[in-house]
Amino acid sequence: MIDATGLSCLLTALFALPAGYALWLTATPGRARSDRVGHALHAVMGIAMVAMVWPWGMQLPVGPQVVLFAAGALWFAGAALVRSAGPGGRAARLLGAVPHVVMMAAMAWMADVMNGPAMTAGSAGAGHDMPGMDMSGTGALSAMTLSRTADQWTAGLLAAALLTLGLYRLGQAFDRYRVTGSAPSGVAVLRSEASDRACHAAMAVGMGLMFALLL
Repeated sequence: MIDATGLSCLLTALFALPAGYALWLTATPGRARSDRVGHALHAVMGIAMVAMVWPWGMQLPVGPQVVLFAAGALWFAGAALVRSAGPGGRAARLLGAVPHVVMMAAMAWMADVMNGPAMTAGSAGAGHDMPGMDMSGTGALSAMTLSRTADQWTAGLLAAALLTLGLYRLGQAFDRYRVTGSAPSGVAVLRSEASDRACHAAMAVGMGLMFALLL
């Protein structure tokens, strides 16, 4: 769906690195089952986003993606509700789950709104429109833009929310990397938390850019 090869490669890296990290966390021994499910969902999300960057990704079935990511959003919300009490209580757990719920729901919405016949960047300039989308020429950064006002507003809000989330997570990652030097006893934990937040930041920023390109 993107006509600029350099941008496609950049977005691929933003999605592929977190996906690989999430797969590694999923396979790492000693993790709780709920954590493995969460990491696996993020890995699948990253892989799906890589596919959306390239024309061949438009050929993937839409229905399973919508069902999977909608279920993922519900799973993160439900897991936060039933998880054992921790610092801050249930409210804190729900607040911590919001970014995951938003990203999963955004993925389900993007897959659904892009529903239509497969379309490559090269054929986009031929004037064949997908439902609810305008196909631009191949000189544009994006081969597709949303045509319905409601969809444009939704994409704009999601872009703003995800970019803000990405920058916030990136700040958290830098903070944790910075304090590792002053907390030698907790270096491993802090580095793990920093890596988690850095990967979430990369995924959120990449998704935000993808939504912005649809405007």
